[in-house]
Amino acid sequence: MIVFKKYDLNLLSLAVFGAVFILTMLAISPSLFCQIDRREIIVGEVLGKIDPDNLIAFVEQKYYPVADNTNDIYLELREKTSDYVSYRIRYINPQKRGEVEWLSFRFFESERSLAAAIITDQIDFAVTESLEIAEEVDKSNDSVYIRHRLKPANYVKMLAINNKRTVLQNASVRKALALAIDRKYILREILKNNAFYADSPLPKESEFHASEIRDYKYNPREALTLLQSLNFLDENTDGILDKNGVPFKIYLIYEKGVLNEEQIARRIKIDWNKIGVDVTTLPLPKSEITHRLNHRDYDAILMSFEFDPTYECFEKYFRSTSPHNFLGYRSHITDMYLNIYPKQTVQSKQTVFNAIQNQISKDFPAIFLFFPWFERYFVNTSKFENYRSKTIGLLPFTEWEFR
Repeated sequence: MIVFKKYDLNLLSLAVFGAVFILTMLAISPSLFCQIDRREIIVGEVLGKIDPDNLIAFVEQKYYPVADNTNDIYLELREKTSDYVSYRIRYINPQKRGEVEWLSFRFFESERSLAAAIITDQIDFAVTESLEIAEEVDKSNDSVYIRHRLKPANYVKMLAINNKRTVLQNASVRKALALAIDRKYILREILKNNAFYADSPLPKESEFHASEIRDYKYNPREALTLLQSLNFLDENTDGILDKNGVPFKIYLIYEKGVLNEEQIARRIKIDWNKIGVDVTTLPLPKSEITHRLNHRDYDAILMSFEFDPTYECFEKYFRSTSPHNFLGYRSHITDMYLNIYPKQTVQSKQTVFNAIQNQISKDFPAIFLFFPWFERYFVNTSKFENYRSKTIGLLPFTEWEFR
């Protein structure tokens, strides 16, 4: 029979207690427990802005600057829940092995809750378009490094309009909705003047932008006149326009918990209410927005998109028969220009491309709002150093060093 000395029993009891504690913690929160002392970068995100199922695409696009060359590493998925995703970083070349071994993503319901986590040093990296969120973090935690980075030149904030919806099929209706939006107010009060107005999928600064396109101006009186000319009338004097006894109602979808989107959607609702359109705002997670967009199950979606200044891109998204035409846009004139473009000489192709843009501008298949200039990122400097250089700015995660 084995006889334990007194101190042996104490050690055994401690070991048993430790094992029970570990098993309990793993049962309660495996992701929290496995983060203890591991060499990890924790990225904070909002479910309304990023779909957890689409993270790798954002890594490849370097929205998350994981590595200078993504061929030097691969990410091994180790854990995934509805609000947490964790990858083990595997370095292909041992000579380029960095200190960071794990890349994890924590998802929040709102940017407010994300900001609280940044302030309390629970998050190492995050991105926002909201100046309000950046200022809130800046005044609350001196150890968070905040800088801006430029958005892609063709990154346009827009309202996708479902052209297949009966009430939205007429281009004049879509134009009226555009004219009713007070973009000057949104630019000044929400975007803090950090954007250009948009009048088409391409910015005016682009060499491929059609110079003949005229920017649409805020004109609620003209908007209402347009709708009335199409027999949208307030027949029962309830403040809402009707046509054939059916109220003009729109469900406006936006990214749930994303502050700028929430504020812009609220303002658009106010502006459309003024001309007699009944608006219900519908905040949704990104996964649901993508699903509705792909299945054309929406009225209007406040979203951002990048259109390349190429014939191929415009054919993909604006040809009537394209499976990628998420707007449901149909125009025989636009289709005609798309058909003749490939047959043109190099010199005349730009003329035809301009004609394509002009027709899209006249038809208002979507309402192009702004080209934002930049977004802001946060770095937890109490945990990391060597996260940026004077010459290239933010360094990839694989080059960050722990303090």
